[in-house]
Amino acid sequence: MHKVTQNTSSDLVLRVETHDLTPKQVRLLKHAHTLLVHVLVAEDEDEYFEASAQLLKQAVQLIKHSNFPEDAKGAIPYGDQAIEYAVEELNDTLEASGHVNIDN
Repeated sequence: MHKVTQNTSSDLVLRVETHDLTPKQVRLLKHAHTLLVHVLVAEDEDEYFEASAQLLKQAVQLIKHSNFPEDAKGAIPYGDQAIEYAVEELNDTLEASGHVNIDN
């Protein structure tokens, strides 16, 4: 069961059922959560930009280490394709709002 509750005005509890996750996936998820909070509360510009970049990199690692590519049949690199698709979607969103193309 995945559950989000708010116990107080300053306490948010995220509960994730981990029985289907590997120890590495749990570590990646914990690190992503830490980075997300760090980005949200950063006060220093360098810290904000560095944590934002690390958060995006962590999201890529979560996608690459998901169970889906392991369960899919065949030699299709679903993890890499999912990341490419996500970058294309992000790029389209940035272009639509007048931002710079991030495609390499």
